[in-house]
Amino acid sequence: MKKAALRKAFLQKRKEVSEQWLIEKNALIAQNLEKYLHGKAFPTIHTFLPQLNAREVDTFGIMDMLRKSFPATRIAAPYIIPGSREMLHFLVTPHTHLVTNQWRIPEPDPLTSQKIQPEEIDLVLIPLLAFDSKGYRVGYGGGYYDRFLPQTRPDCIRMGLSMFEEVSEIEDIDEFDIPLDACITPGKLYDFRSLKA
Repeated sequence: MKKAALRKAFLQKRKEVSEQWLIEKNALIAQNLEKYLHGKAFPTIHTFLPQLNAREVDTFGIMDMLRKSFPATRIAAPYIIPGSREMLHFLVTPHTHLVTNQWRIPEPDPLTSQKIQPEEIDLVLIPLLAFDSKGYRVGYGGGYYDRFLPQTRPDCIRMGLSMFEEVSEIEDIDEFDIPLDACITPGKLYDFRSLKA
């Protein structure tokens, strides 16, 4: 399937699931991420914050898990520069003041939060609607992460979080699409790095 069709299909799938299903799948994603991180060193983890009432993966729950299980890890989140397709990045603590942007996405307040550079990030948790067996993802079409990810270090892990398992192929991949290194779903961890060798 092509990106537009996948985007439409997976947005619809997300609308149709129950609240209990979402709670269970979010808990499993957080558990699988915790297992993946155990014994590894990621000093700074960057995560998206979920769009309000859009049934995205609950990264607030993931941040709670990170603070409890990996208290030395710094957590960062993006801030979209108004009127642009570029993002800045700020540390997020329990005391960070969040503001909601025009897409109803919470963001760290740039006036009161500590800015960090993309090169400081060791792992990025990336939003998506669908992903395929080669690690390519379908996002929301804004291109924000396609611009942001090349700014990170080559050894930074690019990890998707998905409520649903992989699709076989996204047909209309282009040269701007950056494949994931890994993706965590309720069922498993997908590791795509061997495909890049």
